[in-house]
Amino acid sequence: MINNGVRTTSILLFVAVLTLLSTSCSSSESLHPVQGKVLHNGNPLPGALVTLHLKSGGDLKTIPSTGLSKEDGTFTIMTGDKTGAPAGEYVVTIICSEIVKPQPGVISTAEPESVDRLKGAYANKDNSKIVVQIKSGPNQLEPFDLK
Repeated sequence: MINNGVRTTSILLFVAVLTLLSTSCSSSESLHPVQGKVLHNGNPLPGALVTLHLKSGGDLKTIPSTGLSKEDGTFTIMTGDKTGAPAGEYVVTIICSEIVKPQPGVISTAEPESVDRLKGAYANKDNSKIVVQIKSGPNQLEPFDLK
């Protein structure tokens, strides 16, 4: 049986290691504020999900930087639950999901089906032509005017 002193020391050591690891991970990349606007044929596009994909250096463990456009088309990029994105060059993808109305007379208990209003034209990072550079400090992106 382990005595209380050893158990307390073990718990404190475990918490200290976790704190050190989480601090080193979060401070290794500083985030920079990023704002922008999504337009569709010159009009604000609400509900568009904007995702920044690092052009190089990203992996499956990288938390994506995303923003959801408001009624006026403006968005703020978040990385996880923090505002901003790390500095770097990014390929941008944009999707705008909308719910498909069920056919008249059809009753279903399933989740509503949705489609990309933009028909996938900006959804694939390998085909996207939208590239942005995030620099240290505040970043105001040029509006994305999708056609």
